[in-house]
Amino acid sequence: MTSNTASSRPLVMRVDLPDQQSNQDDPDAVRPRLSLFDEVRVTVDIRLGSAELSIKDLMALQAGSVVELDRGIGEAIDVLLNDKAVARAEIVALGEQFGIRITEISASP
Repeated sequence: MTSNTASSRPLVMRVDLPDQQSNQDDPDAVRPRLSLFDEVRVTVDIRLGSAELSIKDLMALQAGSVVELDRGIGEAIDVLLNDKAVARAEIVALGEQFGIRITEISASP
């Protein structure tokens, strides 16, 4: 059984916030302060391509097998942010590692 004493109740405080003014002349005034999200971590995935395989072909895969993808060399690849396509890019070499160069950013939010 839970006791409903003063020490177990959450502390509630009243906070008065200033009135918000919208300045239509300043486009940044109606946008939230994006700096609040500077440290938020998101997952960025790069989708090179995909392939459809039968279970038989899937089970036959072994080291050295090659799977043909639905994208050609030089075609743009998808950049996904939390599983949503947000841009297109091309693959680049950065020394001994791969990287991407953004070529197009999706217009729809």
